[in-house]
Amino acid sequence: LSQVTGKTYRLPTEAEWEFACRGGAETPYFFEGDARDYDRKGIWNKLFGADTELISRYVIYEGNSQGKTQLPDAVEANPFGLKNMSGNVAEFCSDWYSPDAYAQLQDPRGPVSGTERVIRGGSFKSRASEVRSASRDQTHDEAWMKTDPQMPKSIWWYSDCNMVGFRVVCEYDARTGGSN
Repeated sequence: LSQVTGKTYRLPTEAEWEFACRGGAETPYFFEGDARDYDRKGIWNKLFGADTELISRYVIYEGNSQGKTQLPDAVEANPFGLKNMSGNVAEFCSDWYSPDAYAQLQDPRGPVSGTERVIRGGSFKSRASEVRSASRDQTHDEAWMKTDPQMPKSIWWYSDCNMVGFRVVCEYDARTGGSN
């Protein structure tokens, strides 16, 4: 994409991803609510049903996905105009994964090396508590590439993982007013 357009495109850092997902909010979701309100596992919600109307307006997750990804227009955008940041598919970030990255926060880009990448958000398979703005996990390369028929295994073949995708960031060029 960068070669075709002449602009610089890349995966977001973990910090950029979370900022974009939050849409300016400092709460678990960019909209009102708590994961316990939407989760069908609580005793109250088991008896009376969880009120999922609000979360379903903004997020594709196990409660409304019908077991598969959905088109972007199935949900409303966050305050930054972005759709499906916290659901539909979890998203790759450019950072290397470290379970204690926030405790060691020296550089917002995270560790300089590692074996697995950060993925953020949840997917169409995730419970409501797993699609919060702060949800994070790591890639699971060995498990996700188990059925890759290529020898040696490809670094891009995730045949056993249909719940992770990516979105790209286009870098702003201040020298030219945004155009590279």
